[in-house]
Amino acid sequence: MTAPVEVEVGRAIGARVERKEDQKLLQGQAQWVDNMSVPGMVYLGIVRSPYAHAKIKGIDASEALKVPGVAAVVTGKDLEGYKLHWMPTLAGDMQMVLPTDTVMYQSQEVAAVIATSRYAAADGVAAVLVDYEPLPVIVDPHKALEKDAFVLRPDRAADKQTNRIWHWESGDKAKADAALDVAEVRIEEDIYIPRIHVASIETCGCIADWDPVRQQLTLHMTSQAPHAIRTVLALWRPEPGSRSRSRTSG
Repeated sequence: MTAPVEVEVGRAIGARVERKEDQKLLQGQAQWVDNMSVPGMVYLGIVRSPYAHAKIKGIDASEALKVPGVAAVVTGKDLEGYKLHWMPTLAGDMQMVLPTDTVMYQSQEVAAVIATSRYAAADGVAAVLVDYEPLPVIVDPHKALEKDAFVLRPDRAADKQTNRIWHWESGDKAKADAALDVAEVRIEEDIYIPRIHVASIETCGCIADWDPVRQQLTLHMTSQAPHAIRTVLALWRPEPGSRSRSRTSG
């Protein structure tokens, strides 16, 4: 372990500081979402699509519900009844929670299995039968922007019926164009970002603990935006006549 170093008062940036997280990690005393447990906790498993683009012709959960420990199988149609099948994102867009009729990318969540153990949830996931009708797939982003390409998000407004998901500009476009027009040398280049993946010690997870007596939700989670999520939860409005509070940890 690194020995502590005296830090000049008022100077922190660039200074060596004592590590504080080593002891709990080395002794196996760190608390993770994965090793937490609350009374009556149930587990959630996800049924995912093997297709990148397909119609969902039907979902048969009858065999999954026969698995000991499986309490429920939730589909997009179930959530649609509560208007929860689409939810807003922090980027200002909308995103499917579970699809009602069409999957739009490989491994997209199709159904959720709720069970009394993670093993029962896994067995339930394997027992759910989904009838798919494969649809055409485009893997080249440039071809996805062509006029004759099918649009994946027909739910979007008419003026946004395109596969372009993000456009960003900064600065004065007119001045930039004027400077480029008189430039002696102009270079045009396509920049590709390679596939990357993080290797977190713990992947994303959460435990939601609702106390019906105190009307309080406690959410334990691994997140890079705990304060934003707490704010979103605080905006939730309960049924008239009830009170609620929420807190997050993680």
